[in-house]
Amino acid sequence: MTRLHPVLRDTPGLILVLAGGAAGTAARLHLEQAVPTESGRWPLTTFAINLVGAFVLGALLEYLASSRLPDETARRIRLFGGTGLCGGFTTYSTFADEQVLLIHDGHLPLALGYGTATLLFGAVGTVAGLAVGTRLAARTEPTEPAIIDPETPQ
Repeated sequence: MTRLHPVLRDTPGLILVLAGGAAGTAARLHLEQAVPTESGRWPLTTFAINLVGAFVLGALLEYLASSRLPDETARRIRLFGGTGLCGGFTTYSTFADEQVLLIHDGHLPLALGYGTATLLFGAVGTVAGLAVGTRLAARTEPTEPAIIDPETPQ
């Protein structure tokens, strides 16, 4: 009998990734169909999807790392929202395909600009997401109740 890799034995985790991935992929497909990219033009839809995904993933992972959520709860949220939803929503393969098509169709400067902007603004989006995730985690942390001394004038 062949032993399954531990990841494959985690049925609840696989279901979370599958559900999140299906939702993220469906959202991306809907956006790409609603706003298709014309040949030889900046692939705005994929560009926006990947930037939003970088921001959301950065915010989500930083929030989970900075919050006091129980480890198993954070893991489940990460599997569904990070690996599944953001993984299905963002698309390196479409980005690469669009790069090849732009180059093949003679739009090398556009392809280089698109590639550079995606990497640069994706990194900026991730850093911004990290900052937002930190702030969100700080806002949701329980605070100590104020101790009021009845003898101190207010």
